[in-house]
Amino acid sequence: MIKVTGQISIETASKIEDVLYEYAPHNWIISTDLLQGKCDLIGFFKSKKFAISSFKEIFDINFNLSLDILSFANVQNEDWKNSYKKHFKPWNIGNFHWVPYWEKNRYRVPEENKSLLLDPGMAFGTGNHETTKLCLNAIIKCQQRKSLVSQSFIDLGCGSGIIALTACLIGFDEVRGIDNDADAIKVSKQNAKLNGINKVNFQMKSLEELSSSKKFNYTVANIQSDILQKNSSTLLNFMSKNGTLILSGILSSEKEVVKSHFENKIKKLGLKFKVRTQIMNEWALIEFKIS
Repeated sequence: MIKVTGQISIETASKIEDVLYEYAPHNWIISTDLLQGKCDLIGFFKSKKFAISSFKEIFDINFNLSLDILSFANVQNEDWKNSYKKHFKPWNIGNFHWVPYWEKNRYRVPEENKSLLLDPGMAFGTGNHETTKLCLNAIIKCQQRKSLVSQSFIDLGCGSGIIALTACLIGFDEVRGIDNDADAIKVSKQNAKLNGINKVNFQMKSLEELSSSKKFNYTVANIQSDILQKNSSTLLNFMSKNGTLILSGILSSEKEVVKSHFENKIKKLGLKFKVRTQIMNEWALIEFKIS
């Protein structure tokens, strides 16, 4: 296993974090030392060849960063597997807690609160990113508004499985998680096993492969905005009568474009709807409720 390290400025790191989201899942993390005012770009790869190829695809194209900033070192596989752990801490929304599995004996979940154990590995979805937090906050509010018994739920681009598994634990009766990445589905199934959950159906498929004959009460798509717009008809076809569509992975600067695109699609279908938006830092969520 090869560890790749390159020093970057804090300003560059902030821009890179947004771009890295578009490439998730990937092998890169950013380590920030605010006291010393520096950031390191760190990656773990099977070989130097794969590391250089990934660097060029993401950082050379988007930021014109030079390979000269990189250093390479051989590391044990265990170092790679544990590298992300220091970046993932327990957190909560109200009475629901998301807990790294290695913290389960140290973190106390209050009585009558719910929790989900997670080991995200290299799959996207620890809850640290704003887009995931926005989606989780939206579905927690679903729990507060109504009984979810007999309600169906699909998570498109499920990553680590965090959103689909949370939906199951708060009461959704039928839950599916879809991702086009084999590692993401593997991690999602492992996280389901960690929590003793066997009701969530995880499948590796692309949006283009999905049949829209099955309708869902809640559809969540945490995917970048260009893919959301490209597949807008498919996403809307998933919605049952009086269904809810939750979209994230959208930069706040793109919010109005995506919102208008979906509004026009829904109007052409002759449906009435209500729309709600929420912003967290540079990211946005759009929620459509069909009435």
